[in-house]
Amino acid sequence: MNKIILTAMLTLLSLNTSYAKEIKLIVKEVNSKRFKSITVDESKVESIKTDSKYLSVEEDVWLKTPKPMLKTIIKNSMPQTNQTFQSKNSRNSDISDEQAPNDPEFSNQYYFQDKATYQGSSEILKGMAKSTQNKKLRIAVIDGGFHDHPDMEWSYGYNFFDEFGEVRQPEFRDFDDAVSEATGCINGHGLGVASIIGAKSNNGIGISGVIDADLIALRALSCGIGPLSNVADAVIHAAGGEVDDIPAIEKVDIINISIAGPAGSCPSYMQEAIDFANQQGVMIFVSAGNNNEDIATYVPAICEGIYVSGATDKQGYKAEFSNHGAVSSMSPGIDILGYSASFSEGEISTNTGWWEGTSQASPLALGVAALGLQHNPELTRDEIFTFLKTTASPIREDVPSADQDCSGNRCGAGLINANKFMNYVVASTDGGIYILRHALSPESTCSQELFLSQLGNSLPLCLMYEFVIADGVGINQNSYKIVRVIKGEVMIEENAEFLLTSDEKTVLLDNIDLDSYDYGVKICLNDACDDTPIIKINIDESALPEICP
Repeated sequence: MNKIILTAMLTLLSLNTSYAKEIKLIVKEVNSKRFKSITVDESKVESIKTDSKYLSVEEDVWLKTPKPMLKTIIKNSMPQTNQTFQSKNSRNSDISDEQAPNDPEFSNQYYFQDKATYQGSSEILKGMAKSTQNKKLRIAVIDGGFHDHPDMEWSYGYNFFDEFGEVRQPEFRDFDDAVSEATGCINGHGLGVASIIGAKSNNGIGISGVIDADLIALRALSCGIGPLSNVADAVIHAAGGEVDDIPAIEKVDIINISIAGPAGSCPSYMQEAIDFANQQGVMIFVSAGNNNEDIATYVPAICEGIYVSGATDKQGYKAEFSNHGAVSSMSPGIDILGYSASFSEGEISTNTGWWEGTSQASPLALGVAALGLQHNPELTRDEIFTFLKTTASPIREDVPSADQDCSGNRCGAGLINANKFMNYVVASTDGGIYILRHALSPESTCSQELFLSQLGNSLPLCLMYEFVIADGVGINQNSYKIVRVIKGEVMIEENAEFLLTSDEKTVLLDNIDLDSYDYGVKICLNDACDDTPIIKINIDESALPEICP
């Protein structure tokens, strides 16, 4: 970078606003399928907003990675922690030494371990043990600060940042020059986020990532800042869509965006990108931000169709810095090990760092979701999101400070638990979590005949079914609603007929008509049902009683 670019960057860093008198607008013309960017003089903005040739005119939003908190850089040794990994012989763990990865820093990754050892753990190792790689996933990280590391492997990358004289190009790694050092840009935020997801496990190097996946680096920021439109383009690209003259790629399975910026609403160009990704079956995980504020004022967390992660500490409390509100759930976000970068004497060096922030909570949530998706690639976004929320552990209520208060559902469904989540995934693969079976099917033929002879005149036994939640998954103290939808219609709230509400693992239903209706369940999290999707109930037709017509 030259001095002109450096001056512009430093100005933007200090002001955190659009620079000079030119404004970047994201517009969509009548009869156009795509948004595009235009840069105009500030004085022309209002006239363009009223121009009838445009369906939409919005100022681009500048955002940044949530302020990273890199507490310690680890080079040759790990600092001692109060607790380390405990083997099967310990009363607090049922994970054997053989199950633990041989990565030298694994013992300090507390979020992999048992909740009996760390209340703030997500029990990721137990989840990993239950996940079979039936599909190797493609996972995109949209960020900045990408570098190489011997414990990492990039399958693909592209630079979408085109400000300050930069151009969009295949080279996605960050700058390695003295200007980068002068601006303090080098910390390897994108590298750190990606390493939490996919650092190679059990290879005797550094840390363990959550999942073995093909990692894709899409650079949308420089020095931790950048316009939201770059992020939107990167989302479309990751989902297999066309962006200008950039060659399209095979769509990814999941996207992580550990970025946040102030905005009153989700800009339409960002929401459209998210909607496109969702239509392609791509899940998106987003960090809540680190300002201890409501996510209602932060983008992309405020957008629809994404999974938003707040952060907890090692004790299972909300992290004091974590944004809150309509988050999906919480994940560990303090003392998270990931790779970092620094610049000295003309060279970039990569190390292991102690990161803090929702930037780290989001990739952990994504990693847990990915364990489920690789085990059962047929799971939908709605199912994955619902399973994550349903199996989350409660956030601790004995809060030591007001900044850690989660009352009023400010912390979503709770703290993600990979072990319980994978119980749901395994059950979904083996026959279903939510099952509808004939009420007489568990009984012997003799008992079926007896029930019909004694009760058949008073109860429509041949039309009665049991709704059953699979063994080993529970309902996590949540209630649920059972609904039905006319066959052929989309299973959404507008089409659903309510049948009953319950919190029991088994409930009896009468007048079931499988020829005319599909049946679904809506989990009510923290007594709230409105924000959860309807999950289709599996029909067990393997044991229909022959005695019924």
